[in-house]
Parts: sequence; structure tokens; C-alpha cells
Amino acid sequence: MPIRRAKNGRWSFRAVLEYSDGTRKRAAGMPGAPGRYQDLPNTKQGALAAEARAKAEALTGASVFPQEPEAKEVKVTTTIREFSKTFLSDYGPSDKPSAIKARKQIINGYILEHLGDVALGDFRKKHVYLLEKKLLPGRSRKTMNNILAVLSSLMKYAVAERLISEGDLKDIKFKIKSDDNRSAQKEAVEASDVVKLVEATEDPRYRAAILLAADAGLRIGEIRALEWGEVNEVQRELSISQSVDRSGNLGPTKSWGSRVIPISSRLWDALSNLERSGRWVLSRSRGDTKKPLGYETTRQAILASYESAKVKVPPKPWHGLRHCFGTTLSANGVPVADIKELMGHESIETTLGYMHTNRAAKRDAISRLALALDGIKAPEKEKTPANSVS
Repeated sequence: MPIRRAKNGRWSFRAVLEYSDGTRKRAAGMPGAPGRYQDLPNTKQGALAAEARAKAEALTGASVFPQEPEAKEVKVTTTIREFSKTFLSDYGPSDKPSAIKARKQIINGYILEHLGDVALGDFRKKHVYLLEKKLLPGRSRKTMNNILAVLSSLMKYAVAERLISEGDLKDIKFKIKSDDNRSAQKEAVEASDVVKLVEATEDPRYRAAILLAADAGLRIGEIRALEWGEVNEVQRELSISQSVDRSGNLGPTKSWGSRVIPISSRLWDALSNLERSGRWVLSRSRGDTKKPLGYETTRQAILASYESAKVKVPPKPWHGLRHCFGTTLSANGVPVADIKELMGHESIETTLGYMHTNRAAKRDAISRLALALDGIKAPEKEKTPANSVS
């Protein structure tokens, strides 16, 4: 389209200009941005006027506005360090407290150390490469992409504030290749180990918590934030709409959405054995029952369960149980759309990380292939009902 509006609200035009000698050349421009169209408003009409100006100048060989050549380009000398104060103060005020805190930590802990003195007007692709060179060794690619994502937000906010133009960030990629989608397969706790964990855990609160992760797919923040009012005893369902971050802030779920999850039989038994002392399903055994259980308390509890059960501890002890939920659903043929809804994923791409084939399934597939080649019909594979997920 010759006239378009970007997600950040900026209007622009793209056109093929025809010159007096018959040659043709592609061109683009943005009204209101520093340059030859800065006097035009950032509107659709402004973009149309900029396009008309470009075509007229190409055809006549003269500037429509003779005073423009006298204008001098003003170099933006504001540094990333100076602009970061505005960015941290004004950007994303409605974001989760944990997201705001993480953004501040990344800027102060990583970006300013290596790029703080770079002027916004001097920022180029080489500075992204410099940051990768300094920070990637010893860190996961996912962590590196989180850092680059914050840098991208900061620079795009500078564009929104009209300190630099969108063209200054052209061809700059704020992301590196990552294979972290395979983490679900690597970190999932085996279904048989979930049984061992439950049996080795004496505290009924944590037996229920283990099953809330493995049988209902809840994140640890959602488990800590679960209230008795969200447990539907008639329909035997959980309504998940909130989460608690590591600092104890109560807010929305990771995807900012809500979901309803049926309660499995063994999870129902575990919940039925809990004493209801206050608002939270995982209540505090002593002290202030008005506050949800602390993150570090739940972390130490699950580590103790792994040790007692003699089960290998995954990189993320609680999340490994949630991975068990997702991979078990996938292995039992549950449609990807249903898994996405049950797990509360914002993107289907995240859910697809659970669509791997496990080792047993691969062996079964090859066995069936061998039987087929020999002209023997393979026996029907017994399927585990989806509501009996471990």
C-alpha cells in the first residue's frame, strides 16, 4: 500500500517516482519526522501531501519548498543513560510490577554498563553486536533476548518521542536465534515421579500444590494466588485469573487472561483434605494468613520433596511439574488448541513446544512400521483418558 500507518501510529508513504529523463525510482517518506517532510502533520493527509511533494520534486528537479535545503540536520546528543530515566519513568505504567522491576534491572544492570554513554543519534547495529559480545558468554540465549527486548523497547520509545526516526533503527535486529523452545521436553517431570513426590511429601498443602501444577498445569505464582473462592465444588473446576510474583505482588496471570480447569480425582482428594484457614488454598501455617505463601518458602518445600522422593530436580522445580501436565496432554492426543487454553498460553507457538514425540512413542512408531512392512496389522494403542493426567 502506498500510504500506511505503523503500529506505533506513524504514517508514511511508499511510491515509485518518475523523473524528467524517464527513469523511475522507489522512494519512501514519513510526515512529521526530522527531514524534508517534518513540516507536514503525522496524518493520512500529511502522508498524501508528502507523496505528492516527492513526485513533484522528482518530475521538476526542483524542491517544492526552496527553504528546505537550508535546514540543517540536528544530531541527537541525548545519551541512552540520560533517556533511560524518562523511559523507566514513563514507559508501560500499567505493566505488572514484576515486569517493571525486571525492565529496570536489565537497564541498570546490563544496558547502561555497556551502552550508557552512546548518543541516541549515534546508535547503530554495531552497538547491538557489542552488547551480545559482552553479555552472551555464560548466559542463555533466552536471557540475552530478554535484554535485547528491553533495549528495543527503549529505542522504539525514543522514536515515539521523536528524538530519532524509525529509519534510524532500520535493519537492526534486537533478537538472536534461540532453541529454548525445547525446554519443555528437557524439564518435564515424569508422571511416575509425580506419584513419588506426592507420597514423599508430608505437608498436605504441598501435596495439593504438586498436583495443582502436575494435574492442572498451574504456574507457582498461580498456585500461591489460588483462593478458595476460585474452587468450584459443584462443577469441580478451578477458575484461574490471578498470580503472585516473587515480591508478593498480586496481579494478573502471565498471559493477562483467565481460564477454567477441571479438577482431576486425585487433585480433588488432595484439596478436600486441606484445612480452610483464611483466603488462600495454600495458607500460611502460622503468622499473617492474609498474605499468600512466600515464593522462597514454596521453593524450599518442593526441593525438600524432590530430595525425600529421590527424584531428579529439574532446572525449574515447580515449572517441571507444569511441563509434565503439558507433555502428558500432548502424548495422549489432546488437540493443541485445548492444551493452549488449559495451560493459559498467550501464543500457540509456546504450546507447540509440547508437541514433541517422546522416546517410547518413537519406538512404538518404528515397531508398527516393521509390522506393517511384514503385512501384520498392529494392535490398537490404548489411550489414557485426558482427565487422568498425572
